Amino acid sequence: MQEEQVAVRYVKLQKQITREIEGKKYYKWVITLPSKIVNEVEWQEGDTLALGVNVDVLTVWRQPNPKKEQTKLPYEEFRDKIAKLLESENQGLTWTQIKQKLGFKQKVPNNLWVKLMEQDIGLVRELNTKKGRTIWRLK
Repeated sequence: MQEEQVAVRYVKLQKQITREIEGKKYYKWVITLPSKIVNEVEWQEGDTLALGVNVDVLTVWRQPNPKKEQTKLPYEEFRDKIAKLLESENQGLTWTQIKQKLGFKQKVPNNLWVKLMEQDIGLVRELNTKKGRTIWRLK
């Protein structure tokens, strides 16, 4: 049986002062990983990492995040679904109506994505002062 080869790379263990209280210093230990390694293992900022220690070996792996596995729609898919829905709704819809019709779970839309959709698909949001609601429609 052939053993799997593991690529060995070296990084430095760093000690950083986190705070000093009444002359006592408190530290944290930091390992900085090169981007190439992070990309190879497909980790992303915000991932939860688990640690395992066996004698003098430290193993690090990404902890599966069940919420993250229910991945959010990519912007393009989000945009296209909203555009298709609003094309069939000449009077426009509120965000609440849009999310109900499309089955979106988020309470509010991503502000950056809304701004992008204003440019990409001609999204217009108008405040209906009589009802106090913002209506989404296409130009």
